[in-house]
Amino acid sequence: MKDINACSGPWVGWSIQDGIRIGETMRLTIRNGQIEGAGEDMDGEFELIGSYHSKDDRVILTRRYSRTTEPSQEGVGIPYDYEGTWDGSFVSGNWHPRAAPNYGGPFEMWPASETDLEELQIDIQESATAKA
Repeated sequence: MKDINACSGPWVGWSIQDGIRIGETMRLTIRNGQIEGAGEDMDGEFELIGSYHSKDDRVILTRRYSRTTEPSQEGVGIPYDYEGTWDGSFVSGNWHPRAAPNYGGPFEMWPASETDLEELQIDIQESATAKA
């Protein structure tokens, strides 16, 4: 099992929102159980802050968008909570807006390889083009 504290750097992942799989890229700094970073998906750019609990391998993150693809910038600053489990290779769990715990879906994220980054960047660009 790989120590998540040794996994700072690029990460990739996906989440399901309204039945649609959304790819995302992130750059995380993980040190002494504290996680922080930033990333992007088809909805915009976001910041992440959270923690890793080695006792039960639980990962708890809060995501806030700093810029969105919405012209009015709707959604900027709203907290989204992510709770998952690190299995030594990836984190999987569920997310939801803090104000709407019954809405949300599953997510997965993992340390990225160069191939992961290239494929997700293409997916993000295609999703943004389709949304425009």
